[in-house]
Amino acid sequence: MRVGKYFLGLAACLYAAAADAERVPMKLWYDEPAKVWMTSALPVGNGGIGAMFFGGVAKERLQFNDKTLWAGSTTRRGAYQNMGDLFFEFDTPETCTNYRRELSLDDAIGRVSYTIDGVDYLREYFASNPDSVIVVRLTTPGHKGKLNFSLRMQDGRQGMTRVDGHTMTIKGTLDLLSYEAQARLQADGGMVETKSDRLEVKGADAVTVVLTGATNFDLASPTYTHGDADEIHRRVSARMDKAARKSYKKLKAAHLADYQPLFARVELDLDAEQPDYTTDVLVREHKDNAYLDMLYFQYGRYLMLGSSRGGQLPSNLQGLWNNVNNPAWECDYHSNINVQMNYWPAEVANLSECYAPFITYVSTEALKDGGSWQQVARKENCRGWAVHTQNNIFGYTDWLINRPANAWYCTHLWQHYAYTLDKEYLRDTAWPVMKVTCQYWFDRLKENAEGRLVAPNEWSPEHGPWEDGVAYAQQLVYALFEETLAAADVLAVDDAFVSELKEKFSRLDNGLHIGSWGQIKEWTIQEDKQGDHQRHLSHLMALYPCDQISYLKDKRYAEAAKVALDSRGDGATGWSRAWKVACWARLWDGERAYRLLKQAQNITDVTVVSMDDNAGGVYENLFCAHPSFQIDGNFGATAGIAEMMLQNTVKGVHLLPALPSAWDDGHFKGLKAKGGFTFDVTWKDGKMVEGRVYSAAGQECRMYLPDAKLVEVKKSKGGKVAFTQEADGAVVFPTSAGKSYRLRFEER
Repeated sequence: MRVGKYFLGLAACLYAAAADAERVPMKLWYDEPAKVWMTSALPVGNGGIGAMFFGGVAKERLQFNDKTLWAGSTTRRGAYQNMGDLFFEFDTPETCTNYRRELSLDDAIGRVSYTIDGVDYLREYFASNPDSVIVVRLTTPGHKGKLNFSLRMQDGRQGMTRVDGHTMTIKGTLDLLSYEAQARLQADGGMVETKSDRLEVKGADAVTVVLTGATNFDLASPTYTHGDADEIHRRVSARMDKAARKSYKKLKAAHLADYQPLFARVELDLDAEQPDYTTDVLVREHKDNAYLDMLYFQYGRYLMLGSSRGGQLPSNLQGLWNNVNNPAWECDYHSNINVQMNYWPAEVANLSECYAPFITYVSTEALKDGGSWQQVARKENCRGWAVHTQNNIFGYTDWLINRPANAWYCTHLWQHYAYTLDKEYLRDTAWPVMKVTCQYWFDRLKENAEGRLVAPNEWSPEHGPWEDGVAYAQQLVYALFEETLAAADVLAVDDAFVSELKEKFSRLDNGLHIGSWGQIKEWTIQEDKQGDHQRHLSHLMALYPCDQISYLKDKRYAEAAKVALDSRGDGATGWSRAWKVACWARLWDGERAYRLLKQAQNITDVTVVSMDDNAGGVYENLFCAHPSFQIDGNFGATAGIAEMMLQNTVKGVHLLPALPSAWDDGHFKGLKAKGGFTFDVTWKDGKMVEGRVYSAAGQECRMYLPDAKLVEVKKSKGGKVAFTQEADGAVVFPTSAGKSYRLRFEER
């Protein structure tokens, strides 16, 4: 399945250069080992496989996952599974000095260091995308022959572990899938003894452990599988053999060369230095420190790179990290907010490639002839496709039907084009899905008493009555029709389908109605209850993530959205607070957005499922707590912070639209805008000082600058560029593809 190209070339060089010596290090660090997987262990991942390390002294645990390892089938939901664990048991006491456990976001490497009896011990952990392996390196810098430990591998479903030479293997079968994982140990110096259930290392100078695994999952296959256990074994063994032939130095170099340019594309500096206290202390006692905001923003980007690169599946409710076989909500793909929120930051945070698994998943399932998603539509005598709320990796969809999710998914397909302007992707991948989704709604919409087209019998997740024409459905179908017409214009499609789409769009109720107490109405029949604190903001889809509601389009609806948000209140579960951050940013209220961001960072230790507004927040490892752990809140917060920095509007790119007073000085580099633009901005005392824009596609650059006066546009290498200052606050100037432009603003 083809996914849009990312504009690299000069952009890659230009924005990777942002990772210079002055860049503030982005690190989580602690002075003791992790005690609880969910709250304190630290994640590494390469997009498809990942692990959590605890950093124990006498005993280390590395719990690992493969994103495709699911129990369940095409007829049973099942659940995402824990693949297994590696246990390192050292011949040392638990007591040590100089202990430090850290995760560097800048290089995606975890480290544990400590001292025992004058000997320094160091471990490094990373998940390599180019080699498709997880690597652990153990050394004793300055000392030889000091590594003594045993290594054992445990299957997540308690299957047998085979030890053959220096390689340990687990394998098994689930409902549809077969799987295998291998771990291979290589020692420098000393001896390695093979036991029936473990490997024992004695007197080694250094040790490298390489871990990898796979299943026979195949999204495109009618059976969702390809190959048998023998084929999986050959594939895993070949991957292991290739990686094991490389030195640790080469494995690490390949990992850094792959990861660092991606992560370094974006920098957010809020004039804060890395504190000298641990991350758990930072979030518990110093939440007002702007470094936490910088770290939390970049952590979302790190987690996206770790859980959504390549492969056939998007990030699930926990990205890909999971230590049990019965996780909350099966760690599935929830279609009523969660999987969508996972991808809110993908484009603006300059990780367009990470969209590929989501786009592949949606486009494959939506167009799968006779597939489960199409069957949902056929049962309603509709063309196209639809889904329920809960979805596994085998097309199975159940619980409450969520028809508007098909439109919501399509907005993501369009967004990827809007940022990349990849016409081939739009034609070959997005358009076929958007077209049949529109046809679903052609068949389903009905005419109401006023002659408007409405979606019958819909709801407002996850509460309220089922009625015709609820805001949630209407706003999403409106966005679908509007964006599909835009796609038709780009592709120069003018046929019977487009004519029908135009006609139905002209009669479609847009879902924007102001109620008796000044709010955006949620339902058509039931009266909205003022003070309803339900965590979903489903009647505000048009505010965010869609864009029908804006002060620049119609102030009445923007004010009504504000009333509705106020009524919902600031309390919420983890991901809901992130959504509210983005919504208040869209209303240009930086102080309210910031307040909610701080609430989203409330520390919690609750690990069981809770809907208590006061239980959500973050754990000390900065995983978002619903609770329990849900990664959508991490991604949503990153998107919300980006929304405070940059917004796409009808009048152009709005820079610093919701800057709070707490971030008076700072800069960002590398945030993307629609049209193939990438922006850098520096501000002082809340006012823009200078900026830079890179144009990938050579489109006309339009900026909306109500609070700043642009005085100069210059080519990065060349002279001045003429620009037009329009009366409505828009600034317009021409660009050339592959060129960057420096912006200078009037000092005030």
